Amino acid sequence: MSRIENSKWKLSLAGFTAFILGSIFYLITGPNLIGILGFLISAIVLFFLNAGYVIYRKIKAKKGKEA
Repeated sequence: MSRIENSKWKLSLAGFTAFILGSIFYLITGPNLIGILGFLISAIVLFFLNAGYVIYRKIKAKKGKEA
């Protein structure tokens, strides 16, 4: 459990978890394609933001070691 809490990819994991849970909710209550696509788009945006953050931190760490 602590491995997930300290993960760099926690934001992406939360986005895709919300997409899965939202999709299940919309499929149970009634097929709503727009709602499911909204959750998918938000999960993809969170993934790209998190990927940029992880890459930024990696570059910043390399510059810190060189100085």
